[in-house]
Amino acid sequence: MEQKITSLLNWLHTSPEFYLNENVTINETEASGRGVVLCKNKLVKNDLIISVPTTHQINFHTVLYHISKFNPDLSIPSVTVNEGSIDIDDPRNEAYSILEQDFLLELTSFQLLCLYIIAEWILLPVWSNDATVSYWKPFFDVLPAKEELRSIPTKWNLMDASPYKPLIPFLSDASFSHTERISKLVKNDWEIIAPILLTWNNMFSHKVKDVPSMEELYLEYLHVYFVINSRCLYYEIPIKKNKDIASNFTLVPYVDFLNHVPEVGEHCYPSLTTTKHETELKAFTIRCGEKGYNQVGEEIFLNYGAHSNDFLSNEYGFVLENNEWNFIDVSEEILEMTEGNLETISFLKENEYWGDYTINFDDISYRIWVTMSLIVTKDIRRVEKFIQGFISEDFFRPKIREPLIHLLSSLKKKYEERIINLTQMRLHDINDTWCIDNLLIIYNDYLYILDHHISALGEINEK
Repeated sequence: MEQKITSLLNWLHTSPEFYLNENVTINETEASGRGVVLCKNKLVKNDLIISVPTTHQINFHTVLYHISKFNPDLSIPSVTVNEGSIDIDDPRNEAYSILEQDFLLELTSFQLLCLYIIAEWILLPVWSNDATVSYWKPFFDVLPAKEELRSIPTKWNLMDASPYKPLIPFLSDASFSHTERISKLVKNDWEIIAPILLTWNNMFSHKVKDVPSMEELYLEYLHVYFVINSRCLYYEIPIKKNKDIASNFTLVPYVDFLNHVPEVGEHCYPSLTTTKHETELKAFTIRCGEKGYNQVGEEIFLNYGAHSNDFLSNEYGFVLENNEWNFIDVSEEILEMTEGNLETISFLKENEYWGDYTINFDDISYRIWVTMSLIVTKDIRRVEKFIQGFISEDFFRPKIREPLIHLLSSLKKKYEERIINLTQMRLHDINDTWCIDNLLIIYNDYLYILDHHISALGEINEK
């Protein structure tokens, strides 16, 4: 990996606008993988750590630019180039010529980047018999391998041969909902780009050996999709700014080595710096946050957002112990209490209190207090006043305390049983324990939240 990092830096330094602070370097450990660490001196607030120009980012804009080098029919102001490929034998001349401008512009960033990265990373070596090297190869070479992203639950759901499929029934409600949502997006995007991949296969199958099957390409697609999903950074793309907010992201080499930390506003922070290029895109810059760094070997972090472990597991494939942003989604359990009560259901829906019931360490959400108050008392008139602020939750607390403790206690029992079952699977059924350990951390944190509120409700009753 050290040689690959050196190659990456050499490639980045081909741009005079690339900057890397001399006080940082890449370090790799078995526990946390690759990360950026302080190697000498110190960093203080607002110190520039890294700046990566647009020429070395992969996003909707830069992908269209590179495709247009091999497809002169593309003409998008401030994006595409007018000259054709210098190398007439480059297989991309033929492959990219089938990509029509209207089709490309209608794609989302995920769809376009998946298609392009599969072409440049997976297919180009096959098409050219390893004679042609992608401009992005130094970046591709340091991207995570398939096994490094094996702990993402959506991959278990989408891969028929995944050894982790037995873990899907043990996902929390929040994780399972997240998995189902992402699975639909992944399947939809595959349906959009698969016909192009099939056309490319038919185009090159009689010219080169070992063209991957569509089944093999699907597995490569899943890997590329989650490489993008786990490494994309928010970035306004002019072409997509007012059309598709989810397409406003970019991939930034080296910056993606910065690992996540739960504290918001203390560590590094991103900023966009105008470049000298004629395009509207900007360099992606990371600066030191409030905390500062002064111990050699200290890891330099970037907060990805205020995310729970359920979110981190599904988006990135890791979890954090004692994550302050954890919460429990109890929507399924509470909605079951309303079954058959049409008046209650109608009231909750009309007043927008249907679903989205969560508990974190600090709070049982106001939505739960409202809904449980209605379920227990069936007093619509007073619950309306509760919603309007004329009655406080203290009026309903004595009435719903026991049902609420019962709900929390039943959830605790459910999660304890899952911990027992997962522990047994960890010992006997699945050799790779990383995925199970992530789930165990999630459920142990759930128990921590539940015990806190069960104890607090008990103390209130004693008073």
